[in-house]
Amino acid sequence: MSIDIALIIKTLLILFLAVMSPGPDFVMVLRNSLSYGRRAGLFSALGIATGCLFSFTIVVCGLQVLFSYHLFKAIFSLICGSYLIYLGFMSIRSKSKHQHIEEQYKQSAAMFSYYRAGLVTNLLNPKLYTMAAAILTYTEQQHPSIASNIIIIIGQAAVALLWFVCVSIIFSHSRVQDAYLKRERMINILVGFIFIIIGSRIMFG
Repeated sequence: MSIDIALIIKTLLILFLAVMSPGPDFVMVLRNSLSYGRRAGLFSALGIATGCLFSFTIVVCGLQVLFSYHLFKAIFSLICGSYLIYLGFMSIRSKSKHQHIEEQYKQSAAMFSYYRAGLVTNLLNPKLYTMAAAILTYTEQQHPSIASNIIIIIGQAAVALLWFVCVSIIFSHSRVQDAYLKRERMINILVGFIFIIIGSRIMFG
């Protein structure tokens, strides 16, 4: 069973940029870290990573079934490509929406509650599924092996965990948080252009 290393790396890089783009997961991990301590942020990050394992498995398995029918594959590729291009333009046009979150240092509750919050936030985020499906459509067009898909699913969970652990540890400091949010516009533009390119390749792939 062959493993397409180049495809795995490209897919994980695209997914990593999508994860980096500030969203509900980012705000939740950062807020929990500042309000309840670093451990709360770390457990929230672990919950999000666990959610990624489930959500990406659902998306990949769904695409595998769908792509067994050529007509559905063509229609879905057109829809997902158009959606990514739309997201790209919206990302380029969007302005910074997130503000600095102040430290509160409230009393910490049970760590499992923060893990559960991260898990539920990830699993019940409809935008996650649509964006994951749009990005992974590009991957599935290359007909990856089962092993490649498994590595991508596990790799995405690991990437999400690594990123949100960094958010919890590093971005708890106000100066770092401010510096990152000042560059949110640049991040949105970068992600936007990448989405447009990938969306175009999906549509004409």
